[in-house]
Amino acid sequence: MSNPTPAEGRSWRLTVDGDGARTTRLPAATGGEGPDAAGVSAHATAGELVLFLYDRITADSVRIDGDAGLFDLLRAWEPEE
Repeated sequence: MSNPTPAEGRSWRLTVDGDGARTTRLPAATGGEGPDAAGVSAHATAGELVLFLYDRITADSVRIDGDAGLFDLLRAWEPEE
């Protein structure tokens, strides 16, 4: 596994459900536990995250915590228009 670049800037949460997708800016000190804990999180630079989500770089290029299979579901998701 390669050594991912440390994250830059703020953290964001992407919520995908039956109502669609929405983003939420997270406070600077966010714990990963509790009822609002994410099913999976990826930690990397903004550029690396974009490349990862478009399958241009592999998962070992970012730090993933949680169920990595959720990213496969996100990539396959096609929202209704």
